[in-house]
Amino acid sequence: MKNSVKILSLVLAVSVALPMAACNKKGSKGREKSRSGQKITADSPWFESETVTLPPSKLETKKGMKVDNTYQMLAGVDENYIAVCTNGNYKMPSGNNIDLEKFDYNEYLIYLVTVIDRKTNETVNTIDLTTDLPRNSNIDRVTLTDGKIKAHTSFYDENKDQMKMVDTYYDPVTGKVTDKKEIIYDEDYHYYERTFEYGSYTIGTELNWTDNNQYSYSVYVTKDDGETKSFELKADKANLYDVPVVFQLGEDKFLVAATSDDGKRFFEVDLQAGKASEADAKKYDWLDIDQIGTTVAGAEGVVYASTNTGIKKIDIKKKTTEEIFNDSWCSVSRSLLGYCQLVECSDDTFVICGEKYQNSYSQDAKQEIYVITLTRAATNPHAGKTILELYTPGGYIAESIADAITEYNNKSSTHFIEVHDRYSNVDAGINYSNLNSDDDYQKANIKVNAAMSNELAMDILNGEGPDILLNCSSFGQLNNTNYLVDLNKYVGELDPDKYFTNIVDAAKIDGKLYQLPVCYLISGILTDAKYAGKSGVGFTTAEYEKFLKETLNGKDVINLGQAVYFTTLFAAMSDKFTVDGKIDFTSPEFAELAEFVKNNVPEKARSWNDFAGNDDDVVYATAVGITAFKGDTYDKEKVAEYTSFYGLGGYFVQIAQLNGASALLGIPSTDGRGPLVEPAFSVAVSAQSKNVDACGEFVKMLMSDEVQTSIAKTDELVLNRKAFRDYSKDVIEYFNGEGGDPYLAYDMNTGEPKKNRIKFSDKNVDDVEKIILSVSRMNTSDASISMILVEEMPAYFSGQKDLNAVITIAQDRAQKVLAERG
Repeated sequence: MKNSVKILSLVLAVSVALPMAACNKKGSKGREKSRSGQKITADSPWFESETVTLPPSKLETKKGMKVDNTYQMLAGVDENYIAVCTNGNYKMPSGNNIDLEKFDYNEYLIYLVTVIDRKTNETVNTIDLTTDLPRNSNIDRVTLTDGKIKAHTSFYDENKDQMKMVDTYYDPVTGKVTDKKEIIYDEDYHYYERTFEYGSYTIGTELNWTDNNQYSYSVYVTKDDGETKSFELKADKANLYDVPVVFQLGEDKFLVAATSDDGKRFFEVDLQAGKASEADAKKYDWLDIDQIGTTVAGAEGVVYASTNTGIKKIDIKKKTTEEIFNDSWCSVSRSLLGYCQLVECSDDTFVICGEKYQNSYSQDAKQEIYVITLTRAATNPHAGKTILELYTPGGYIAESIADAITEYNNKSSTHFIEVHDRYSNVDAGINYSNLNSDDDYQKANIKVNAAMSNELAMDILNGEGPDILLNCSSFGQLNNTNYLVDLNKYVGELDPDKYFTNIVDAAKIDGKLYQLPVCYLISGILTDAKYAGKSGVGFTTAEYEKFLKETLNGKDVINLGQAVYFTTLFAAMSDKFTVDGKIDFTSPEFAELAEFVKNNVPEKARSWNDFAGNDDDVVYATAVGITAFKGDTYDKEKVAEYTSFYGLGGYFVQIAQLNGASALLGIPSTDGRGPLVEPAFSVAVSAQSKNVDACGEFVKMLMSDEVQTSIAKTDELVLNRKAFRDYSKDVIEYFNGEGGDPYLAYDMNTGEPKKNRIKFSDKNVDDVEKIILSVSRMNTSDASISMILVEEMPAYFSGQKDLNAVITIAQDRAQKVLAERG
């Protein structure tokens, strides 16, 4: 069971991380058309907004006790009330001062529910859920449903030697307990991942899994009178991973839509017949369920669903999907909208609610709960402006970038940026259940990037692509004047005293800047600087071979098999093999990388089935990357990791776990080059856009002091050197104080308290600055070329062919690919 859960988590992570999430999707013909170049008219959709920030719960601290931490979360919303939970702990005594026989965790537990009137936004009541809790209980979750607060509590009954669960119901106005229901563990209790409300029915979904990695779903349909019917959903030759939406087909019939590792699946549930049967997916080929978030039921057969970029109205009977709201169609920051869930919905009015967490180490950082009402406006205030389409994979945009878009739209008198995610349905033919190693993950990533690059390239050339591309640096095929604009014109000559100009230079290809890394992460091998090669910032292949054998005891920190390992090294040195659109694999550098991989890298990466579990004997020491596998035992302390960091906070945590090792070195290369820069957020402009200069103004805005400072405050590495330095003070203060306790007070490998906790200072910031300045290349591979190498190079590694024979075939294939692009 242990490995099953881990593999499922990784497969789900892959499906979220990759730019597309499923198979069997229509290509560009089935995609929404671009709105680029269209004029906004007075009757174009626009929504006025009312945003209410809910007050925090009033916490009356216990005498003599100090609050350790608290956080808020939304419990629920109904017609009359909003319920917000405040959960946390008082500071507990250290382990040596605890009498375990008498200790009661509840004495240090904070769990309040604040009930707020939706009409007045005034606090109605605050309920303390910790009153009369059984000893050492855990409040698992709190919900507001049907006018009642329900707290689900679990605890160990010492007298009966068994786990128990209790649902306690509270009146939201008086705070009095109205009912209690004890639940028999493993019989009556079901953990619902999602619930759907349809009139008198509540539908809950629960994931099931087995030790042989098979995943199915159970659906529980409960009527108002309490009667529950259960149905098991199993897909033929596929694992189910989520049930994002349920439709009501009739009085007693429902359609359950599920995602799987082999495309979308649909099940018809008939309450009268008491059965669930899999429907023909072709009947619902028009329906995209991969991007559905929260849902609200409309009329029979109609569902309003939040998506990555707005709200869609889905009519299962009419077989239609309509975007009735785009996050760009209001003045509320889209980053704030992204934190929220649908509460109420019609064609003209939406109520959304959620909590926003600030990713910041500043003492002023706080968490807030919002309720936003959006109402269709009579006229669009941006009428007359021309739409610029911005595409970002998954529809995700960080808060600082989102705020910059809003500012641009408000300032520009001629153009309006509208965000879309029209390429989420690109098919790369991946069955996620087959992914079982880092090799598999990287190959899947390469395939996805190749498919995405091809789709975008075709649309751009045909004049159907987006104007602005955000976070598309992994689509290396686009780095060509046919597809993207050289941004040097808009970035201009940068002052190296003000900016990390080497990062911008690292992103250039043949002197042209196609993708600007607005903020970035840096990847490489984190270790002590004394292990660096002659260059001081990385390793030649010979130097890394020595490091691998002598320092790492033959256990490479890069957990990849030969084919993917080679393409990783190749991509890091792509400037040596691709110049002015021509491929050259005949260079001595190519041969050196190939020979190194053949002699030092295993054929395949280690399987995810071999992850070390809690019961496996592992001594965390030298290193095998960040992940521990069964059988990894060492007699030394851990000295290296193959990793990346995107901000000072992440860097501080990692060097603390490596006992202060502070150098991030480049992966093996022929010239000992430094670590790679990878954009956390990049921006590019389509060469076929009819409004290139208008897009260029947005690029300039992202380089402004205001935007760079705002990004730096979310613990991202930025181009502006002052913004980087100014924010470092907050990070140092945070990690040297109590904020750093969870990361630095204990050894993350052994769980034991650290004898000598590291103290951070400006010197550590200097070390990061040195790492940034050691970067000379951006990681932006051409996925189609990488795939060719993955397919052809194993013949050399296995000894089936000599290197020249493999090079002849691979270079011919690669050059044809480049020639076809023009």
